[in-house]
Amino acid sequence: MGTPAKVLAQRELCRVQRQVARGRYPLRNNVMVLLSFKAGLRACEIAGLDWTMVLDPSGRVSTTLMIGAGIAK
Repeated sequence: MGTPAKVLAQRELCRVQRQVARGRYPLRNNVMVLLSFKAGLRACEIAGLDWTMVLDPSGRVSTTLMIGAGIAK
């Protein structure tokens, strides 16, 4: 079994957010960072998200994510 993934401290998260803010797609990249940090999603799970997993029945961004079995570990 490999080594466990490093968990970022709050200070490190702020540093990563400052870095992605300088990139080409800052909002998108910050959302991906937060999905990993706050929601605990892995890269393959973030990549597998689609709108049906993010939106509520009225079409608004939901307060919860519905992760399908096809992308979850």
